[in-house]
Amino acid sequence: MGTISTYRIILLTQFKRAEVSCADAPLWERRMLLCAAAQGAIWSLIGLAVAVFPMPIEVLGVVLMAVCGMLAGATFTMASSQWVFRAFVLPAGIGTIIGIVFMEGGASPVLSVMALVFLAVMLVWGWATSKAAEERLLLAAEKEHLLANLELAHKEAELEKDLKQEIFNKLGHELRTPLNSIIGFAEIIGTEAVGPIGNVRYKEYATLVAESGKHLSSLIDEMLSLARSESLQASIDKESVDVAEIIVFCRDLLAPLARRGGVELNVVPAGDATPQMISAERLKLRQVLINLINNAIHYTLPGGRIDVASNRNADGFLEISVSDTGIGMAEADIPKALEPFNQLKDGKMHNPDGKGIGLALSKKFVELHGGSLIIESAFGDGTTIRVLLPAGAEE
Repeated sequence: MGTISTYRIILLTQFKRAEVSCADAPLWERRMLLCAAAQGAIWSLIGLAVAVFPMPIEVLGVVLMAVCGMLAGATFTMASSQWVFRAFVLPAGIGTIIGIVFMEGGASPVLSVMALVFLAVMLVWGWATSKAAEERLLLAAEKEHLLANLELAHKEAELEKDLKQEIFNKLGHELRTPLNSIIGFAEIIGTEAVGPIGNVRYKEYATLVAESGKHLSSLIDEMLSLARSESLQASIDKESVDVAEIIVFCRDLLAPLARRGGVELNVVPAGDATPQMISAERLKLRQVLINLINNAIHYTLPGGRIDVASNRNADGFLEISVSDTGIGMAEADIPKALEPFNQLKDGKMHNPDGKGIGLALSKKFVELHGGSLIIESAFGDGTTIRVLLPAGAEE
């Protein structure tokens, strides 16, 4: 028994040091199986000793406790392989039970039944321990698999982020070059640098073109900055702005688009004649209204109407609303419409060139100002988007 136990220890040491592959695992299990079977056979000789050599009840009790302890210990050292566990436990347990059956004395039937019950308990216990070990191994393997997939996904996300950043940088350069020319020529025309303009309205249009170009240039810089920060949670530079002035600017900017679409674009006068000053970043607030009005124009059929209004509500917020008589959307689709790059199926029909980022970007910008964006819509019955911003300007 000592020799076989020593050999098992040597096998275990070699197993820990070796790089065992899946193909080698059955070989190591067979080696342990032979060792366990040999030890179980040796322990089964206990039964022969009990039957052949009479012994005092005290000695018999010590022997039986040793056998029981050995069988119980096997559930912790061998249960990971049911073949190895049974090759050891069954010979040792059955041999001992047979020895007790043939032992002289009236106590042998009772002891043999108790030993049989104990053996059955050990087999069930060993099976449960083996299943628990298998489940732990499976969970560990799944964890390793998930970690590997997570690492791979992280690397792919990093590559995708770098690619997007490169595309953003190239796109910004390609857009900014002709845009600077547009701004420059518009300013020359607006200031009449090379001579007077025949009609004063052309001068106004040139000024509007230059202002719109500057806004677009600033927006490109903002988008590049957001892309570099990997998040829309960018800082904002607040200043005191007149909401009515921004609404008029956005209306004038998008009025030609509305006329081409046959849509009436109106600014509803505020009920309060005092200037509607709030603390906000002008560029971001402009972009919010441009996105909302632009969406309303695209999703409103010819002959429809868009109303832009602003008022202070009872909760101390300044409310800017953009209402249209367009196609609307189902209530269940509103959360989807707020997801970045997610354009609804019906929306693609009316605005095939849309990228599905306008609403998501507007919501982020409003939240950066400490406000909220609320959409109220019904399919076929128009849409109203309300922007709630903290009222009051910085001192």
